Amino acid sequence: MTDQELDALMKRVLIDSMKLDLEADGAGQTASFAPSPRHRRQMKAILKDPLGWSKKKARPVWKTIAQKAAVILLVISIGFGTVMAASPTARAAFVRWAREWYETHITYRYAGKELSGAMPRYEITALPEGYTEYQREERPSYTHIIYSNFSNDARIHLMYIHMQQGSATDFVTEDLEVVPVTVNGMDGELYLSQDLTKQTNTVTWIDEEANIQFVVDASLGQTDILRIAESVALEKSEK
Repeated sequence: MTDQELDALMKRVLIDSMKLDLEADGAGQTASFAPSPRHRRQMKAILKDPLGWSKKKARPVWKTIAQKAAVILLVISIGFGTVMAASPTARAAFVRWAREWYETHITYRYAGKELSGAMPRYEITALPEGYTEYQREERPSYTHIIYSNFSNDARIHLMYIHMQQGSATDFVTEDLEVVPVTVNGMDGELYLSQDLTKQTNTVTWIDEEANIQFVVDASLGQTDILRIAESVALEKSEK
């Protein structure tokens, strides 16, 4: 977000807040405080140029960032608050998972309900030539499938986990480039290795409708691993 866009956003939030105060006064509600002349002058200065006013205060950088983040979060909260009040489904989707970015890794934490019934069975439907399913590990809320090419001992890993309370997934980011991607219209991330002979590439994405996070890991280039990811589908017997 540019400074100009943030300036306009802050101005809209402040104006909306003042409108709510005026409406409350018109309804006969009593203000909780009597604004001083200095307070009125500051409010006028803020409305005229919110970003410029904050810069003149010469606050430490971390306070400025916190202030901007608070305003943005306020707007997001107001927007989602309206949706979530009307739709329990939207509320459940909003709190289903959270991503935490640390210095050396990214963690996805889940907050959904436990899986009822068996995990669905997914597969890679566009395997490169020479690869076949070698091993499958199935747990109550987690599945790991290994596809192997026995001619060169190369492997492709497909993992998927049901997003539920108490579960999490970690991705190491050291010596990797993290690139935002979409897989069949779903948001995800691609972890690109600097050297495929030492580290594999990984792509992950979340299917919120199925409440599942997918991971594909292989020593393949960006185009190939994304093509494989987009071919992940339910086994024919599951469709």
